[in-house]
This record gives sequence, structure tokens and C-alpha cells, in this order.
Amino acid sequence: MRQFQNYLNAISVYSYHRYVIQTLILVSFILLTGISTHQAHANFESTDSSAVAACPANHKMYYIGANAPTSTQEFPVVSLPLNWTAGNTSRNFTFTEASGNKIFNISFSSIIEKNNVQGAPPFYGSINGSTSSAINLVHDSTSTVNNHILNISTNRSVSKAGYKIQDVDSLTSSVIVGYFFGFPIYEDRTPYAEQVDVSANGGRLTFNSLFHTANNPAPNTSVVTAIEGQNCSTGECDIDASWGYKAANSVLGLRHNNTINQTSAPHAVGYSNFYFCLAPPKVLVKKVLAGNRVNDSDTNRDQFELSINRGTTVVNAVTTTGSGSAVTNNNNRNAVSIAENTSYTITEKVINGANGTTLGEIANYNTSYTCTNATTGSTTVMPTADMTYNAANKTRSFTLSNAAFGDEITCTITNTPIDNYTFTGYVFNDNGGIVENNSTNLDTNTKYDISSTFTGNNNYFNGIFDSSSEVGIGTTAGLSVSLTDCKGNNISTVAPNSNPQTQLNSPLGQFKFTVSASAIANLTTKEVCLVQVEPDPWTFSVDTTPNIRKISLVAGKFDYKTDGSRNLDFGEVKANYASLVLIKSQHVNDCDINANYDGISFSTAEINDIEPGRCIAYKIDAYNRGHVDLKDVQITDELRQTPVKSVFRLPYPKASSSSVYDNTESLPTGTIVSKIFNLDKPTGTSATKATLYFNTKYGTTNGSNP
Repeated sequence: MRQFQNYLNAISVYSYHRYVIQTLILVSFILLTGISTHQAHANFESTDSSAVAACPANHKMYYIGANAPTSTQEFPVVSLPLNWTAGNTSRNFTFTEASGNKIFNISFSSIIEKNNVQGAPPFYGSINGSTSSAINLVHDSTSTVNNHILNISTNRSVSKAGYKIQDVDSLTSSVIVGYFFGFPIYEDRTPYAEQVDVSANGGRLTFNSLFHTANNPAPNTSVVTAIEGQNCSTGECDIDASWGYKAANSVLGLRHNNTINQTSAPHAVGYSNFYFCLAPPKVLVKKVLAGNRVNDSDTNRDQFELSINRGTTVVNAVTTTGSGSAVTNNNNRNAVSIAENTSYTITEKVINGANGTTLGEIANYNTSYTCTNATTGSTTVMPTADMTYNAANKTRSFTLSNAAFGDEITCTITNTPIDNYTFTGYVFNDNGGIVENNSTNLDTNTKYDISSTFTGNNNYFNGIFDSSSEVGIGTTAGLSVSLTDCKGNNISTVAPNSNPQTQLNSPLGQFKFTVSASAIANLTTKEVCLVQVEPDPWTFSVDTTPNIRKISLVAGKFDYKTDGSRNLDFGEVKANYASLVLIKSQHVNDCDINANYDGISFSTAEINDIEPGRCIAYKIDAYNRGHVDLKDVQITDELRQTPVKSVFRLPYPKASSSSVYDNTESLPTGTIVSKIFNLDKPTGTSATKATLYFNTKYGTTNGSNP
């Protein structure tokens, strides 16, 4: 032990050239010493491309370091020196400009295994044979760990950011692993193989294949690892880290790891040449419609052309698509780059016609706009003056000026149709498109049809105008729809269209109200009602929807018609196509029927020559074959009084459900009346059903009692 201690004292002088440390380690059951015998050897979302460690053309570089690139008109550069106080883990670098201060932050976290021989890490300077003019970190290599994290961020949306990473390498040391008759035995050991990883934030790395391996080929490399034992000198194995477009204050992180640990020796890494790029100011123009287009037919539909102009030069122009209130292709898609401190005019106009070439009238719309800057801290003043109307050119416009590098401006123009509300709907035949039978017998059969012809047709009697299979009902004498204030006061009345051939923009059965905004503004409540008035008698005598539709008015919405949130249509069917089907059947008996009606065979066949004094049991089945729930259904049946009087007879009446009829201990007199019940719509292809049973007895002579 004394001999080993003396030897340790003799060689423990710290040799920092290439960070090879000659040290001693204990690796086995005997004391082993290790000595290094090897000499040191030793880059709004912009899509613009650029060279490594450079900004895209016309973008402005903000550089922090010792060797700033030359500033040119195409590649403007401003710079600050890279200063750092040893041991500090964070610092802001501020570029003071009239357009607003640009602040770049460098910070280190999770620093472990610090080696303080040349200074408290992180420290600024150059390490002989390793780094130059860099922020340096030196770590003891005692394990395979994440040594530190480097984060950068900018208070602006950057088109690119990055820095240089110096001296990412590895080392192989020849280590004494034992003695043979007093002579040392050596083996190679690797104390470290550095790795840098920017994958978490979409970063990209360059690498040198002589010294590094990469997780992906360039340009998609995001993790670079030193090749075991490959050591480099200053500048030989530098790596450029870079990130593309990032929003303001995005934190861009790098993890520095040690991936091998077979012995102990310190290693260093340096960071320098920090930079970020700001794109020239960009503007995005968007369109919003609050209400339907004034002109909206296939041959005459308003579209909006939005243009960005520099003087008389059109920098960018786009024309919307869509119909109604829907606006598609409504912006310049990719934001448009504009020059710094230059005036631009944002203009809109209406074009229409079948080919979208006829100049329309923008004055048909009220117009407002807002411009916002996604870049925080910018001193650019957003325009707020009213848009200017040019009657000769039929345009409206406003001016944007004095934008600065890094500005990301979105201007949204909102148009509101002038002064009119519209309310549109249909009166329609809700028979699901089922072909109607003209024959009396066939039509009677239709009345009692509970097959899948009805139950399997989801468009039948569902209260919804399915225009693919159903048709509107045109004007009939006495049929009208009124727009009211929901308090009985009429605003307007129209009749559904009966001749689409002469009204091409108004299909059969459609009704439409066009009402001035002032008439609606005078309402005390923000609601109106559509009221259907039906003739009497009328062929379509069964309603599938309510005859009154209440509409809640929405601020900024002027066009109201059937959509996913409301139904303004009125559905009707003929009597034989009603959803409720009542089928009555009977069973002749000797008045000794058991109290339970179950098991009796009822028949719809006609009863002939029944003997006086016998009994007839009846079953009334109520079916719902349609596709809306039926509410408040009630069955009534009055017994015959002439020529032979009949009365109710035991057993007591009953029903398939107590909700239809309660089994009581008394017999009705003259008429049986069910309870008011609901009959839900079918969930499959079988009609839902409720049944009422009762027994009757016929008298023996005319007008006599049984």
C-alpha cells in the first residue's frame, strides 16, 4: 500500500492537454494503476433555405460571438460580443433597436460532474487544443449520464437560430490492469464518448464522419455521438446546431451526454457563434363573411379578391371561393414578405358572374378589419383607420406601413351583407319518397302497412326534408307561411312556390322572407316565428312537424334556413301515410272467456250472422311506423247502440302496458277511452306497438239490453 501511495503522489499532476487525465483506478482484487499514453488528436414558418450557420437571403442575422459575418444588403448582420461570468448559468443578450428590443437568452441547467480546474463551468474563453472563444463546460467522466442541458430562446419568432458546438469527441486511454513479475500490464479503456442531442425541439446538426456517428443522414441529423476513441484538436470536429422557424419565446434545447465510461478522465465542450434570424416583416390577409353573400346563385355569386399592393405593383392577390357564408381559399395561404419601413395598401373588391370575372359592388357589404402582430415587443403600430371606399374602382382599402423585421401581421377583413335578414324553408311531403298508390284499395292497404316499406325507410315521416327523395308541396289555396314576432303580430306572409319553372332560384315548395334589418331591430325580443296556415280541408292532413317554428336571432347572423342547428321546414303527409296505424281485430266468444286475453286468436275478418246474446272481444293495436316519437296518443272506441245495443262485458279491459290502460275493477259505459300515452319511433325494422283489449256483449232484440 505504501508503494502504491508513493506512485500515486508521483503521477497525480493534472495534465490538461486534450483533457487526458493520468490517474489510478481500482479494477480488480489487486490494486491497479492507469496512465494515459495516447497523444491528443484530435448548425411564420419560413420555408426559405440557407447555408449552414447562415440566415436565408434578406433575413436579418443577430450574432453573438467573436467572429461576426460581414453585413451586406442581402445579408444584414448586427452583433454583440459573447461575454460570460464564470459559474453563472443564464444570461440575456439584448439588441437595442427602434423597432423594439430583441432579447436572446442562453441558459444551462442540470449541470453535473463539474470539473473546476480551469474555471467554474460554464466559463468563457479558449481551452488549448480544444475550444476557441466559447462558453465552456468541463465534466468529470464518472458515469454514462446527461452532463448538462443548454437552452436558447428569443423574444421574437425566428426564421432560424443556432450556434457552434466545439470538441465533441472521445478518448482511448491505455490503462495498467495488473503486473506480471513486476512489469505493468496495459489495456485500452474509454473514459468518455460525448453525444449532443437536439431531437426534442426539431433541431438539426452537422457532423464529421471521421469523428462522429449520426442518428439520421443530413439534413435530418438530430443526435450526434462521438466515435469511441476518436479524439480531435481545436476546430477539427465542430458541429453546427440549428433550428428552423420557431414562435417567439420557444425554448430550444440541447442535451449533452456521456455515452461510455470504462475509466475516469475529464472532458470539455464549448459553445460559440450564437445567432438567430428574423425574417422580413410578413403579412397574412384573411376574409370573414358575417352572413350570406348578397348574390349567391350559380351564375352570379359574389367572391372577394384580396390584394397586397406596393404603390401600383400588386405584391400578392387571391380570390375567395365558397357559397353562402362559407369562405374558402380565404387568405394568402403563405404569409407574404414585405419590405421594412415601407407603405403597403391592402385592398378588397367583389367579383362575380359564372366565371368570377365581373366587377361586383363591395358597397353591398359593411366592412371592418383588424390587424394583429404575433410578435411580442414590436413597436410597429397596427392600422385602425376606417377602410377607404373608391367608387370608381368599387374597392375598399387600408394602409399598412413601418413594419419591422420579425413582424408577423394578420389582417382579417369582415364583411356583413347590408340591411336584410332572410328566412328560408320548405313545405314538403314527408313520405320518404314512397310511391303513392292511386287505386282506392291499394291506398287503403297503404294506410295499414306496417312493413319495412315504411319502417325501413329512414326518410319517411322523420320531420326532415330529405331532398334526395322527397319533394316540396306547392301553393294550394289557403296554404301560407307567416313571419311573426311570436306574439301574434304579423311581419310578412308568403305562399310556398308552386312553379319552379318560372322561379329558377326558388324550388317547389320553398318559401323565403327578405326582411329589412330595421324591422327586426324593432322587435322587443330577439326571436321571430314562422307559422304555417293550412287550408281546410287539405289533402295533406297529417303534420310531421309543428306548425310553428321559433327562431332565436344570433348577433351578426342575417341568413336563417334549415341547417344542423335548426329546422325551418314544415312536413306533411296524406292521411293514408300517417305514422300512427290503428288495426282493430275481434274474437267471437260465448261470454265465458277467461279473465286473460292472452292466447286468443283475434281476426280482422268481417263477422257475419252473430247470434244475439253472444260476446265479441276486441283488440286495438296502435303502431308507430314512422321515424319520430308520437306524443299524447289516445284510443277511444264507442260501442254500437242500434239496431242492437251492446255493452262492455267481463273480463275487464286491459292493455299491453299500464301506461295505455289501467286494469280496473269496473267496466266502461258506452265508450272505452285509453290513457294518453307515447309511442316511440322504431329502433329497427319493426313498428313499435301498444295494444288495448276489451270484451262486449250484444243484446237479443233491437234496442234491448243484453
